[in-house]
Amino acid sequence: MYPHLGRWSVNYTDLLLALPGTSRDFVLGLLVWTKSHALLYAFMDVLYKTGFTGVIFGVTLYLLLIDPKSAERLAKSCLVAFLIMSVIFVIAYVYPPHLVYTDLPREYPPPGWQARPQFVLPSPHCTVDTLGFIALVRRKEKLSKMLAIVVALIPASTVLLAEHWVWDAFTGIFLGYLVYRLSERF
Repeated sequence: MYPHLGRWSVNYTDLLLALPGTSRDFVLGLLVWTKSHALLYAFMDVLYKTGFTGVIFGVTLYLLLIDPKSAERLAKSCLVAFLIMSVIFVIAYVYPPHLVYTDLPREYPPPGWQARPQFVLPSPHCTVDTLGFIALVRRKEKLSKMLAIVVALIPASTVLLAEHWVWDAFTGIFLGYLVYRLSERF
């Protein structure tokens, strides 16, 4: 549906680039620093690649086993977040750092039907990860707390790998928190 509805969407990338933390030097510096630490880079790469569906399905499945009510709340929260993001992306979009600064030293997958490159503000990764983090951190089990720590690192991976702008991460975290607070009502 987006190819039809999205043709009226407005590109706000230039406005975003006026904000601090969006310069090529800043983005490149973070990426080069991350790449210079091979274990950190590999860990961040795994977190980024598994952080989206891994949190949606992994955390929901984990919660389904220990507390079905929490799993249902997380699933509903993810749906609400996706509805809100869908409206945002139909109205406005920005391009990610690796499409603005095309010479970054990292292999990025080509845009495809599963992910549209302009769907970055707010970051879907960070939105979903915030919802998963809150669902886990509220639990008393030690495993839940350990998983929450891992999930909390995913927003950092999106920025350190130049998949998202710092602002994408902040707005995604804010949206995740907002949706979680809204979910307390349903």
